[in-house]
Amino acid sequence: MDKILDVFELYADTDDNSVKKFNDKIDSKMNVRIETTRPKSQYIWIEKMEETLPYIENILRDPKKLIVNEEEVVKIEKIKKVTVESIKNLAKNSSYIDEIDENGDVKPGKLLNVFKEETLNTYENRFIYTLIQKMIMIIRKEKDKLSKNTKKDKEFKKIDYTAKSYNGKNKVDMQLLISTTTEEFDKIGENKKQLERIRILEKNVMSLTLTGTYQELEKEHVTLVTPPLRKNNVLLKNVNFQYAVKLWDFILTEMDELENKNLEPEHKVKDYKDNGKAKKLMDETFLLDYLILDCVENPKINAKKKKELIERLIANVIEKTIDVNKNITEEQLKNLIARQFNIIKYKKTTSNEGIQEIFKKHIGKYVQKINKFESGQ
Repeated sequence: MDKILDVFELYADTDDNSVKKFNDKIDSKMNVRIETTRPKSQYIWIEKMEETLPYIENILRDPKKLIVNEEEVVKIEKIKKVTVESIKNLAKNSSYIDEIDENGDVKPGKLLNVFKEETLNTYENRFIYTLIQKMIMIIRKEKDKLSKNTKKDKEFKKIDYTAKSYNGKNKVDMQLLISTTTEEFDKIGENKKQLERIRILEKNVMSLTLTGTYQELEKEHVTLVTPPLRKNNVLLKNVNFQYAVKLWDFILTEMDELENKNLEPEHKVKDYKDNGKAKKLMDETFLLDYLILDCVENPKINAKKKKELIERLIANVIEKTIDVNKNITEEQLKNLIARQFNIIKYKKTTSNEGIQEIFKKHIGKYVQKINKFESGQ
């Protein structure tokens, strides 16, 4: 049975000068591209509503009231209180007078009765009532839209590595292209987070509809306010109404624009050239790939040579481990090596042996063809 091809033997079969010459002659470039595509989401409306809620609560807690005068001409016996308005009206309507006695006293048969009544049906209150209804409609629509959102975050990564070298007899070129594409829905849980935020907002807005002011306006079937908003002194100067007006303007302008705008996904591209540790690792892979290509049956490795190679390989592994984690302690490194030693030494290799044998067989055939080509046969 042929010997199994392994990395140790590939290094062993190449003298140090040849490896050094190959590494010194390496001329490589490594370009990395990372593209991310993320659906755009607009959550500013949630912030606007959350910010305005306390001010709407203040308005509903102390609503603006209007004194309404209801006038009605009734028989004198039904009059409970004679007001100035009643006297003025009698002076204009002498037909209400039944008689005037000898003393000049006037005895009217009927008088104008004025009823004074408070009402919540003011323009300011109807504005708040309308605003709350608009908020409820938007919340339900956006919550439903977010619940059905199936758009995914996409990430594309590509490494383009090209290299060439010369070991004294062979010119070697290498091109390597590696790419990965990842699609993941709601990668950072943003949808879930915002959906919960909307549910809390909806609960708080619905609680406004249970207030006495809102219930009274709903009972009276008040007329909804339509644009353009009539900005009277109360709406312009009262702090609570100022915030409500800002939300109203946002809903009618920016919210409608966002609704009508076809939001394209956010696409970012980052290109950079790697000249650091990543490229160094790729250069070492270039050497290993060349050794695989150039491999032949290995001579017997003497004990001294084997020891030197083992030390070199272990030093290389330790160096890269420290590069990855500069804070690793000596004890942690020993434990890590011991654990991996036990795993690798005692793991079953039956399934790998067949693959390695096939790999060795085909590499050997390929090397024979290369040798024949170089000898001109």
